[in-house]
Formats: sequence, C-alpha cells, structure tokens
Amino acid sequence: MNTRHILTTIGILVGTATLGQATIIGFGQLGGSNTTVPATLGSNATAAGNGFVVTNGATPNIALVWDANWDIHTSSFFTNLENFTVGGSAWDNEGSIPRVGQLDIGNHTIDLNADAGFGLVLNSFDFGHTPQTFGTTVWDITLTDSASTVVWSSLALSLTNTVVTLSPNFTGTLGEDYKLTFRLTSETYGSNGRHGIDNLSFNQIPEASSASIAGLAGMALLLRRRR
Repeated sequence: MNTRHILTTIGILVGTATLGQATIIGFGQLGGSNTTVPATLGSNATAAGNGFVVTNGATPNIALVWDANWDIHTSSFFTNLENFTVGGSAWDNEGSIPRVGQLDIGNHTIDLNADAGFGLVLNSFDFGHTPQTFGTTVWDITLTDSASTVVWSSLALSLTNTVVTLSPNFTGTLGEDYKLTFRLTSETYGSNGRHGIDNLSFNQIPEASSASIAGLAGMALLLRRRR
C-alpha cells in the first residue's frame, strides 16, 4: 500500500470513530438478595458481563473497587429505583425482579482507578430511598481524587421515599484515581438498608478504539515527514 492509500485509510478510521463508549452497571445476574457486590464489578470491561453492559465501546482502562458493605438487593420496595431508568435485560433486572446495589450499614465507597494515559468519565447513576418506611434521610455524596480533593459533590441531598438521577458528567485527569463516597449525615428513623443505586454509567478517555487510531495517526505523521 502506498503512502496516499495509507493516509486515506487512516482518515476513514478517524472519521468513523464513535463517541459515547460506556459501561453501565445494573446489578443483575449476581446472585440472590443480600449477596455481596463483587469487589471488582465492572472493572476493565471489554464486553458485557454479569451485572453490567458495555455499550458502543469498552472501558478496559478503568478498574473499580467496591467496598464490602455493598449488597445486591431484590426487594419489591426497590421497584421505584429499578424502574426509574429502564436498562432492560438480565444484566439490569432479570425480568420483573428488581436488582440494585443496596447501601447497608455505614459509609459506602466505589474506587474508580484509571490506567496511565487514560481518564475516568463519570456520567450518571440513580440513587433512591425505598417507600418501605416513611422518613427522610440526608446524604453527602462526593467524588474525590487521589489527594482527597473534592472534584464533584451532591451535598445535603435530602430523600423522602424518592429516587433521583445524579449526573456528575465529570471528566478526570489522565492517570488519576477517584473515589465515589456516599455518607449518611442525618435520618429521621433507622434507615439502614433502605437505599440503593442503579445504572452506574461511566466511560474513559481516550476511548478504547482511539488507542489504535492514535497509533495510525502517528504513522500518518511519520509518513508525511518522510514524503
């Protein structure tokens, strides 16, 4: 293939590269109620797996660490959370059975760690309070970097049997690690086990397909110089 043909091929590949690669965690296919969420659920995803789906790409350079307090929960009281954003298929709700990530006792964290040269993009997640017991809870939800600096937050979030979608739409620094923390600051009743998350959506920069395109672009530059 001559230089012109190579450059043309590279141009086509760059022009057809798609945006919006994402991994979405829905907590299906992970066992029965009160099963502990796998510590590495959704890590380094290259294809859909139990509990998550990969759409329009992959996130092979983002690793997750869930603390041991996260549980799978299947109670019908979480139907409002499960149905707030309909993901569909077994990775999300396994038919008519709600499956969410339940916040049990204490603070809850998710580490989202990026490989060198890649960055986290935290899109959104659903967060909800069951209608099982009437009451109000208040939460501080923060995303912090490796220096414990808050880079995004939803502070004093008040929930009374409600569900919200939180959309950080946050793009991190290349090679930086982040921690998403859920901290209960007040409650009007003993609310342990009455909260959950669903449809945690994140992706990475550069996108997985971009790595090969970047290599081709470098080849194009070299070829131009040689010409």
